[in-house]
Amino acid sequence: MHFYTIDEFFLILHPLQKYTRWIYFDFRRRDSSVPFEFQSMTKLKISLALVLFELICNFIKFTIEIRADRLSEAKQIAAVTSIALLCFIRGVSLYTDRNRMLAICNDLDKIFPNTFYLQQRMRVQKLAAFFKVRFRVLRIYVYVGLPSFASIPIIRYFVFYDRENGGPLLDEYHQHASWAPFELKQNNRAYPYVYVYETFLTILGFTCILTWDHIFTVTVSQLTMHFEFVNTELESLNARDTTRRMKSKFYWRRFKEIIVYHQHVYRLAKKLNETFNLTIFLTDIGCAGSICFHLYLIANSDSVLTIVTFFFPCFILIAFTFDYCHQGSRLAEASARLQTILYNQEWYDASPAYRRLMLSLLQYAHKPFTLNGFKLFDLDMLHFQSCEPCIIFYLDSPHTMSSLNHIIPKPASEHVHKED
Repeated sequence: MHFYTIDEFFLILHPLQKYTRWIYFDFRRRDSSVPFEFQSMTKLKISLALVLFELICNFIKFTIEIRADRLSEAKQIAAVTSIALLCFIRGVSLYTDRNRMLAICNDLDKIFPNTFYLQQRMRVQKLAAFFKVRFRVLRIYVYVGLPSFASIPIIRYFVFYDRENGGPLLDEYHQHASWAPFELKQNNRAYPYVYVYETFLTILGFTCILTWDHIFTVTVSQLTMHFEFVNTELESLNARDTTRRMKSKFYWRRFKEIIVYHQHVYRLAKKLNETFNLTIFLTDIGCAGSICFHLYLIANSDSVLTIVTFFFPCFILIAFTFDYCHQGSRLAEASARLQTILYNQEWYDASPAYRRLMLSLLQYAHKPFTLNGFKLFDLDMLHFQSCEPCIIFYLDSPHTMSSLNHIIPKPASEHVHKED
């Protein structure tokens, strides 16, 4: 059986980080007894500066299109701007909340199981298997989705652009249809340099999203593991032991240890929610708006390449929204199980002292811990399901069906020619 350390979970590098070595938070340390420290924020600062510049350029281009009454182009700029804004929000959160994130990582390090026996009881192998599957899915998307998104503009350039006449380049030949000084994005000679810059910017922004998501997922998954461990340990106790003289002292000592441990994990969960609170709120709003923009553009497009271009960002937004809502549900379910386990402890056969304590314990476990965005919404699958009507509306809209009819050919049986 493999012995895991907490470093292995925080050190998981996504393909973008592995091949580009563009790592914002390096969790490497000399010794397991030394707390985590972030060595340098230089790369994160560079990324934030470039993403902010791109965001400003998007707003300038959006204003230009609105003033020129080109609403269709303005909607495409709005969709790209929403993605850039989401990357910037995640990046700013990484920079401003880095000390609190570091404190949570070190707090979790202190209670991480450090023996084979504890790791088996706390099911660390289950946590490792979860991350293995999740990383595999992310790797497939990075290998397939990101190259597709980056290659479609250059495919359009080589297939449709008339390089002999050398006219101004359209926005569809760029990954980011934003404004650029000196009309660089309209210049054919500058296109290779602009394309390399846009690809680099795409990597930086996507790495901001992945880094924040990875820290959030690792911390939430570990808290879920600790809550499940509390439930398992409490479930193994027999309340009837409180009436037996030889076993009563052991029961009360172990019961107190479990409750103290649960309170500590609960405080860490509240600390985590306070750290990610604002980012969860802003990310939820940003994702909802961006998904609506992308679905609108997909529904009103007749080009397969355009649909594919907007499909991948839309898909990743929906996937990430589902993922962190699922993480919140797992954490809430693990926390909610405590009340059920307490109630099923056969307290009616326990000692009078335990029965008097039971009411207080049930009240204590009445409300499970849930991640939330400023207490305006709980981060769980119910929240994700509330977003489904928006998605279904766009997928079932006449615009979507009409656009699909232009792209997908009708069966031969439907092409019936009526003769007079």
